[in-house]
Amino acid sequence: MPRFRLIKNGGTSGEHSPEREIFRHRLMKVIRIAALVAVLIFVIWILHRMYQNTTFTDYDIISKEMRNDSDTSEYIAYNSHILKLSRDGAEAFEGNGRAIWNITYEMQEPHASTCGDFVALADEQGTEIFVASSAEDMSRISTKLPILDFCVSKQGVVAAVLEDSGNSWIRLYDKQGEELASIKCSMAESGYPMDISLSPMGYLLAVTYVRVEGEDMRSSVAFYNFGEVGANESDHYMSGYDFKEMMIPRVRFLNDSTAFAMGTNKMVIFSGSQKPEKSYEYNFDTRVKGLFYSEDRIVLIRESALDGGYSASVFNLSGEELISIPFDLDYIDAQVTKDRLVIYSDTHMIVYDMKGIVKYDGPFDESTLLVSPTNDTRKYILVNRETVKQIRLVK
Repeated sequence: MPRFRLIKNGGTSGEHSPEREIFRHRLMKVIRIAALVAVLIFVIWILHRMYQNTTFTDYDIISKEMRNDSDTSEYIAYNSHILKLSRDGAEAFEGNGRAIWNITYEMQEPHASTCGDFVALADEQGTEIFVASSAEDMSRISTKLPILDFCVSKQGVVAAVLEDSGNSWIRLYDKQGEELASIKCSMAESGYPMDISLSPMGYLLAVTYVRVEGEDMRSSVAFYNFGEVGANESDHYMSGYDFKEMMIPRVRFLNDSTAFAMGTNKMVIFSGSQKPEKSYEYNFDTRVKGLFYSEDRIVLIRESALDGGYSASVFNLSGEELISIPFDLDYIDAQVTKDRLVIYSDTHMIVYDMKGIVKYDGPFDESTLLVSPTNDTRKYILVNRETVKQIRLVK
C-alpha cells in the first residue's frame, strides 16, 4: 500500500523550504562573524598580554628638530604637546617641532595654567591674562588689579585671584574678557586664598583659604557653583571644610566631579558634580617631595626613611592606593597617565605600568629638560634647549 507524506501550505516540505535555507544561511553567517570577532578578541588579548610582559631596553629616535632657546625658557607638557614659556612670548609645538601657535608679550615672570586645549598666561603681579587654544583662538583679559593666582578650564573660562588694598577678589572671566562672577575675600571672614582650581567645564570653583584665629591657624577648602544649581546660593557657595593646624597649599579638580586638596600632613578627596563633599582622607607622616596627577590618578612621592631613596604611591579617585614603588633616581620631574608613571632626571628615565612593573629603565643620549608621554605608550617627546625629539621604546 503506498505511503503518503502530508504536505502543508500547498506544496514544499518545511525541511527544504526557501525560508529555512535562508535562515540557515544567515545563521551560518552570524556564526562565522561571531567566530571571527572571538578570534580577533583573543588575538588582541594575546597582544595585550605580550605587551604587559614586554620590557624595553633602548629607544629609537623617530624625529629630531634643532631649537635655539634661551636659558630662561621653561617647558611644560601640554595636552600631548609642549608649551615653551619665555619672557618675550609663549609657543606651543608638537613633538616634531612644528609650531601650533605662539603669542608675543613682555613678562618678567610668566606663569601658565593649562586645561585641555586652553592655556592661560600671565605675569607675576601683572594685570593681563592671555588665553589661547589655537592660532585662531586667542584673546586678552584685563583684570585692572594685580594678579596673585589664576587658572583656566577646558572651556576657556579663567578664574583669577586679585589683590586690592589688603583684600582679595576671586573673579571669573570668559575667554573674551567679560567678567562672569566675583567673590570678595578678607582675612577676617573667609581668610586668605592660597590656591584655586576650576573644574574642566568651568562652573565649579575650589578655593583653599588660610586664616588666623587668635593663636590658632585654620585652613579651609570651599566650593562654589556658578551653574544653575548654585545660582540661588549666596556667593554661589556650595560646601566647605575646615582643617585645624594645617596648611593646604594645593587644590585641584581632576575631572568635573572629583577634586583633591593637599595639606602639610593630609590628602583629602572630594566627590560631587554639583556640591562636592569629602569622600576620603589620607594621612601621612613623611614629607611629600612631589605631587603629580592626571584625570584619574594621584601620585605622591615621599622620601624613604630606610634607604635614603624615594617611594611613589599611586592612588585612584576613590583614594585606594594602587601601588607603592620604591626607587632611588635623583629625579627632577614625573608624569602620570592612566596606564604609566614616568619618573626622570636630566640623564635618566624610568617608566612603570600601573602594576609597578618597570617597562623601561635607561639613560638619555643627551641632557633632557622635559619628558612628555604621548597617546602611544611606547612614544615620548624629549626636550632640551637645543633639540626636541620623538622617541620610540624598543626591546
